[in-house]
Amino acid sequence: MAFLLHNRNLGDDMDYKVIVLDLDGTTLNEMNTVNETLKNYLIELRESGKLIFIATGRTLKEVRDVLPADLKVDGMVTANGMSAFIGKKQIVEHTLSPELVEELVAKAGEGEIYYEVHPNDGSRMALLKDKVFMVKQGMGPKPATVEENEWLSRQDAMDGKIHWSEQLDIKSVAKIYFFSNEMNVIRKWKADLEKIKQYNAFTTASSTHHNVEVTVEGVTKATGVQVLLKHFQLAPENILAVGDGENDLPLFKLAGHCTAMKNATDLVKEQADEHLKNQRKITQV
Repeated sequence: MAFLLHNRNLGDDMDYKVIVLDLDGTTLNEMNTVNETLKNYLIELRESGKLIFIATGRTLKEVRDVLPADLKVDGMVTANGMSAFIGKKQIVEHTLSPELVEELVAKAGEGEIYYEVHPNDGSRMALLKDKVFMVKQGMGPKPATVEENEWLSRQDAMDGKIHWSEQLDIKSVAKIYFFSNEMNVIRKWKADLEKIKQYNAFTTASSTHHNVEVTVEGVTKATGVQVLLKHFQLAPENILAVGDGENDLPLFKLAGHCTAMKNATDLVKEQADEHLKNQRKITQV
């Protein structure tokens, strides 16, 4: 989805040296691709001396699936902070405890909650015994409240992206993604996760009303971006951040200036310095 990067009210008092971009619902359009105009503009920004960071809930493999090969970025935070990269070099890697992964996968299966277990390296996984109900949810008609890009991602997952197994390899899991076609189901699942947190701590973050992701306690996009800033010897005040989901909120609190997309939730818009009321073409930063 095309977004606005501009200096209408941004650049008078502060030189924003770093542009931090969410992917889904922000840099990516409804078809989960990067608009050619946007891609070329980001390339121009880097050539002008700006640093471009990606901060996303996607794992590295998922990023590689959608980011154009000729669009280079200076830093990347993946899986909501579970990994961080400078160029191609990984400088941060967190993993969920195998015990937690086993528990959440078992409970999701019992409740027929769609899930994907994402390793730090490799294909997403799910248990073969859960395939029937997951395919049913991922391949049916699209509910009106589900965003097009998320629905296409689920269909893409069903079409060969998930590795179905009798037993999961959970030694190095970056995140678990949960989804439901029905918002009341995912709300109840979030409440169940909060109860589990009381005896086995972890972080939850949602990018839409229909999903929730689990990562290591205290790990967010903001913690990953802080590592990148330290490497480049820059302060949070140097950041212009753009996003649309609740998983962007820790980053919004960190950044010198933050912009919420038109499609962002009301909560995200309320906590942003500004939000886009219309879809516009990119202008000058």
